Amino acid sequence: MPRLTRVLVFAFTMLVQRSLGAQSPPARLDTAAILVAARPDIDAANAAWLPGLRARDANAIVAAYADSGLFIAADGVITRGRAAIAELYRARFPRLREIRGGDVVQDGLAVVAPNIIYEWGHAWVEMAPTAAGGSSLRSGGSYLTVWKRQTDGHWRIIRNLTF
Repeated sequence: MPRLTRVLVFAFTMLVQRSLGAQSPPARLDTAAILVAARPDIDAANAAWLPGLRARDANAIVAAYADSGLFIAADGVITRGRAAIAELYRARFPRLREIRGGDVVQDGLAVVAPNIIYEWGHAWVEMAPTAAGGSSLRSGGSYLTVWKRQTDGHWRIIRNLTF
């Protein structure tokens, strides 16, 4: 993991633990079992992002968020709650051109408590050019997502930070 990413993950860890009132994780976590339980929800959310953008389906994109989840944009603007995050995407849809490609690439996962996982990686979309013969537009960046196991056993996004 590059040094900057390690620093960002550490800093974000401290902020999230403080904001959630989290205690230090127990000395022994069965991280393998926790990841096995979480992976279906995390993988489904990542797999839904690009098709959701293509279909202009905000509800499909934000289904993985907790009701009180936060989306922190690269410019620092915070959008609070699943419904508001869906509205954020709906507002962006008219500016999107035809999406020709894209992906969510997970670079790592870290279990930090029995009910908290950090995920980091990068995502991108390639959109059609504005004019025939023009260049495609590629947009994207890095992300850091905090997942929390909910009372129903599902893992939901409580914080999503984009860079």
